[in-house]
Amino acid sequence: MHRKMKSTELPQVPGKHKPDTAESHLFSDSYCYTGKHRFPTRITLVRYNKEEVWETELSNDTPSFRSLVREDCVNWFRIRGLADEETITRLTREFDIHPLDLKVILTPCHAAKIDIFDKRLILVMQSCYFENPQKIDSEHICILARENLVFTFKEREGTMYGHVVESLQTNILHIREEDTGMLVAFILNSIFAVMISTAYQVEGILEKLDDIMLNARDNKIDIGSKIQECRHANLILQKSSKPLRNEFSKLWQSHLVQTEHHLLPVYNELYNELDYVVLTAENSKELLASMRDLYVSNNDLRTNTIMKRLTTVSTLFIPITFLVGLWGMNFRMPLFDWEYGYFIGWALLVLTAYGTWKYMKRNRWF
Repeated sequence: MHRKMKSTELPQVPGKHKPDTAESHLFSDSYCYTGKHRFPTRITLVRYNKEEVWETELSNDTPSFRSLVREDCVNWFRIRGLADEETITRLTREFDIHPLDLKVILTPCHAAKIDIFDKRLILVMQSCYFENPQKIDSEHICILARENLVFTFKEREGTMYGHVVESLQTNILHIREEDTGMLVAFILNSIFAVMISTAYQVEGILEKLDDIMLNARDNKIDIGSKIQECRHANLILQKSSKPLRNEFSKLWQSHLVQTEHHLLPVYNELYNELDYVVLTAENSKELLASMRDLYVSNNDLRTNTIMKRLTTVSTLFIPITFLVGLWGMNFRMPLFDWEYGYFIGWALLVLTAYGTWKYMKRNRWF
């Protein structure tokens, strides 16, 4: 049955968020999800061979997930939403997935890693994306692969794997004729494409912010808070990409590539994509440091300019204040008895202020 599934955003499951505590990192026979994305758990099974593709939405109450596996196909279980720990635990036990792998799946703060034992691969990473132009978020992703089985676990619904399903249906790069190694490569390519898009967005925001900072007249935007937002986004991007790049070389020693040497260029290209994200994040970090220094310097310069103006105004009024204070003493001044004394007094004040201003201007005090 050919069917294209449309991914939709589901409402969050109501309930108290379980904080990530030290207990979630201890060895145990059972684990609970400690992340912040409390989305319902949905499981989709995608099976394919050279001839066709089947895609089926599974119920969480399915009696046996193992019985749905066909040995003549590559079987891809897509799990979105990790809130239903019981279903995920039952699925992993049916396929003899190690309890420590279950711990990694349900612990979003786990460090990025790639582990290979015998013919079993587990890849743990964080993906990041902009929910809206102002807010960046990250998501915990796990990929398990062995023999003709691939499991992908992610915290929420989304269209991240939509291109992979379309590629299977149209048989791009003859993916249906390949083993699990090519499917894992397509999945990683979809994840890295989202991260590259995020890196582009961070870079674009910084370029616009740099133009605003160079325009000294534009002071309608809180530059400091924008720099902090960009810094936060770039830290998430670095945290998602850099640790995985350090682990990526392990994939070349895995059975996915060793048994299928023609996949080596594909995984080299994936490494180049990930390396681009890391380099972009590092360049953005350097630009952020320069912008922060420029912002501090601009603030100091703006403060000095304001102080200079205030000092100039104060200096102009010092001789005027002296004259007013002199005339305000408790004895009569000769000027008070003159017919035009009032106007002469004003003229003297104005001329004194003008002379003071002219003197400071000639000496380039401002």
